[in-house]
Amino acid sequence: MENGRHRVVKHFRFTETEAAKLRKLAKEFNMTESEYIRLLLNNKPSDYPEIRIMLSNLINEVNHVGNNINQIARKNNAGFYSRNDMESLRAYMRKLIMSTREVEKCIGSYEGS
Repeated sequence: MENGRHRVVKHFRFTETEAAKLRKLAKEFNMTESEYIRLLLNNKPSDYPEIRIMLSNLINEVNHVGNNINQIARKNNAGFYSRNDMESLRAYMRKLIMSTREVEKCIGSYEGS
């Protein structure tokens, strides 16, 4: 950007599907199509709005799982551990693994673009 102004005009050809996808993504993030394209060009993958949202959700999920694991550990240390607690722990871990894989898949699709 020179002097804060965008001076160069580019024309691109898109399929109808690509144009619709660009329109949808720009609208989702309250941006013009030009702003969204500039965002994709100028930012690293972790700056993309979709990835920021997914990482935020993953961090929240990790925090919830961590709290639940701590509760189970306290019960175990106090001698109140049960088979149900073990099943809960396994369910939380499966949920965490699935969330992590979803984010990895999304980030991988950006790196491969």
